[in-house]
Amino acid sequence: MKRERLFYLDFVRAIAVISIVITHFNARYLYLNPPAPEKAVLTTNVGNLYIGDWGVSLFFIISGAALMYVYGERCELKTFYKKRFLSIYPMFWMAYIADFLFVIWKTHMLPGAGIPKWRIVFSVLGFDGLLLTNGYPTFYLLGEWFLGVIILIYLIFPLLRKLLNEKPALLLIVSVIGYIAGLAVCAYTPYPFVPATILFIRIPELVFGMFFVKYNGKVTWKIATVALFIVVMNWILKPEISASIQTTYVGITSFLVLVYLSNVLKCSPVEFVCGKLSKYSYAIFLVHHVVIGKMMERFNLVEISVEKSYLLFLFICVVIAVFSWGIYFLHSQVMKLCYVIDCKVKDSGVK
Repeated sequence: MKRERLFYLDFVRAIAVISIVITHFNARYLYLNPPAPEKAVLTTNVGNLYIGDWGVSLFFIISGAALMYVYGERCELKTFYKKRFLSIYPMFWMAYIADFLFVIWKTHMLPGAGIPKWRIVFSVLGFDGLLLTNGYPTFYLLGEWFLGVIILIYLIFPLLRKLLNEKPALLLIVSVIGYIAGLAVCAYTPYPFVPATILFIRIPELVFGMFFVKYNGKVTWKIATVALFIVVMNWILKPEISASIQTTYVGITSFLVLVYLSNVLKCSPVEFVCGKLSKYSYAIFLVHHVVIGKMMERFNLVEISVEKSYLLFLFICVVIAVFSWGIYFLHSQVMKLCYVIDCKVKDSGVK
C-alpha cells in the first residue's frame, strides 16, 4: 500500500536541492583569481558551515527519515535492493553516457586520458566520484562523491533498520563508536581522506533521521527555538572545532528548524513547488554540476556584475530544469518499456 507523502520531507529535500545548486554556482566565484565572493548568490555559509556541507547533511538526514518511513514496518530484502537499484543506476547510466558522448564530440578524445581503462567499472558502479574525491583517479564525469556514499548507505540500511527496531540503544552506541573512529582515521592517518565522504562519519545523520520517523518525531516551537539558537550561535561564535562535528550538529538542528518551518509555510503553492523539486531531485543532482560548469565557462566571471550574476543563475536554473525533466522522462519511459517486456516474458513462460 502506497504511504501518504510527508510534506516536511519534500520541504527539506527541496531546500537541500536548492542549496546544492547554489553551492556549485557560487563555487565558480570562490575559486576565481582573485576570488569574488560578493558575486555569490544569496550566501556561501549557513550556521558557520559551507552551504554545500549544510545541504548534504540535510540530504543524509532525510534519506534516513524517508527510508525508515517507507520500510520501517516491513523490508523484504529482494524488493528493497531491486527498488534501490532501479532508483539509482538506470538514470545515472543514461546521464553518464550522454555526458561521455558529449565530451567525445566536443574534444574528439575519450575522457580520462592516461587512466587505466578497467577503472570505468567504478563509473558503472557509481563510485567514481567518491574515489576521485579521496585521491584515486577515475573516469568521473557526474554524480559526485555523494552518490557513492548513498549507495553504501542503501547497502547497510536493512541492518541499521533491524538494529533500530530490535536494539535501538545498540544502534546508538555503534553509530557513536563508528563516528569517533571515522574522525580519528581522518585526523591521524597520513592518507588524505576527505572526512565528509567517509560513511561512518555520516551515519549519525542517517540514524537521526531514522529515529525521528520511528518515534513519530514532532517539532514543537520550543524545540525549534532551541535548535535555531544553536545554529545562530554557531554562526556567530564560529567555534574552532572540527568542521565534521559542526556539520553533524548544525545539520541536525537545521533539520529540526526546517521541519517546524514546513508546518508554518504549508500551503498549496509551497507544496506544489517542493513536490516538484523533490520529485526531480535525483535528476537535478545528476545534471546540475555539468550544466553549471559548461554554461559558466562561457562567461567572463571576473567582469560580470552582481545583477547579471543573479540573472545568469536564474537562466542556469531553467536549463537545469529542462535537462532534469528530460532525463527523468527518458528514465520513466525506459522503465515502462522494461516493465512491458518483463510482463511479456513472464506471460510467454507461463504458456
